[in-house]
Amino acid sequence: MRNTIRSAIALAVSVLIMAPVDCKAGSMTLEDALRVALENNPQIKAQDQEVSIKEMEERSQLARMLPSADVSYGYVRLNEAPSITVPLAEPLTIPMGTKDNYELSLQAKQVLFAGGALYNAYLVSKNERHASMIERERASRQLKLQVIDAYYGVIKARQMLEVAKSSMASVKSLLDMSQAFFDQGMIPKNNLLEAQVRYAETEQGLITAENAVRIAETGFNLLLARAPSEEVSIAEEIPVAKVDMTLEQAIEQAFENRQEIRVAKTQLDSAHKGVTIARSRFMPNVAATYTYTRSGEDPDVEEDSWKVGLGLSWNLFEGGAGVWGYNKASYTRAKAEYLLESLKNMVTLEVKSAYLNTLEAQARLKVAERAIDQAQENFRIEKERYSFQVSTSTDVLRAETLLAQARNNLISARADQAKAMASLLASMGTL
Repeated sequence: MRNTIRSAIALAVSVLIMAPVDCKAGSMTLEDALRVALENNPQIKAQDQEVSIKEMEERSQLARMLPSADVSYGYVRLNEAPSITVPLAEPLTIPMGTKDNYELSLQAKQVLFAGGALYNAYLVSKNERHASMIERERASRQLKLQVIDAYYGVIKARQMLEVAKSSMASVKSLLDMSQAFFDQGMIPKNNLLEAQVRYAETEQGLITAENAVRIAETGFNLLLARAPSEEVSIAEEIPVAKVDMTLEQAIEQAFENRQEIRVAKTQLDSAHKGVTIARSRFMPNVAATYTYTRSGEDPDVEEDSWKVGLGLSWNLFEGGAGVWGYNKASYTRAKAEYLLESLKNMVTLEVKSAYLNTLEAQARLKVAERAIDQAQENFRIEKERYSFQVSTSTDVLRAETLLAQARNNLISARADQAKAMASLLASMGTL
């Protein structure tokens, strides 16, 4: 069943992203638009920096488990050489040092045991880096959904502009016919005025449609971090993809791939490790040290020595702070478990909503496809009847309005279906 799900997703993605249809030579495909947006979007770049930050934190935690070395070099001059006087019959002064004192010290330390605190802290930082990478995927998913919406929005606006132009041309043809009939005294003036008013409405509709195209193109360019007025050359048709998976399969994929759930699982794993880190406060720390020292009256006269040690430190009592810290880590782990459960419920609702919206969009598309043929035939019949003065201009104008509405409904249905499919893939975490 898993192979069937993956095949279905691959097919849907290929239809929606990899192969938009009817592209002009040199036009930008949806895949190109997504690539440009991901490369140029400042939010994605900021998330890349966050990944780098978490990577540096991970390396810093790793370094804490490696040996550390400190070196020091010092010079001290005394006002007089230290000495001791032996009270004899004739006092004897014994020198105990020199005025000039040089010392070089090198100390190396390796923690051998810390109750698992260092290792688990490293694993937590590794989880945080992994979570930041997943967060980048989530940001990319949201950006892709916005680009897809804007991409199809431009196509929708342009197609509706063509409908507005076609509607204006049809009404103009009817207006010319009505003017000829009026000049011959075949129709009353109110029929001519009705056609003139309808023509003025189509002119206003054309202006609105042209403005909608400009707004859609500007929004698309901004998502791609391009100049707002840059020319947009993209596909002219919206592809149609159908849902060929069950709701249960979609939810299963969401639980496996959704970025928010993966981050929550990573946080839960870190919470488990946090309990181990808190427990380490009840255990001793063991470390090995090596110290090498060279000293002398001047840099050329030196004495050296070294020592190796193994030390253990164990905090036996700190007012109960360790216990409260352990309890806090346990509560944090329980909180992460509940949040993961709540998140799964939320994702289930999102997937089901997106799934049902996609099915609704598919059903609306089928209705719109049937209605367009009916509206075209109705307009043809009414226009022909009007040419023979069997019907009035009102009937033709009504038929033309229905045809324009049917065309716009079909365009909207196709755009809504494509966007709904993209939303479904986004809710599943596979976009």
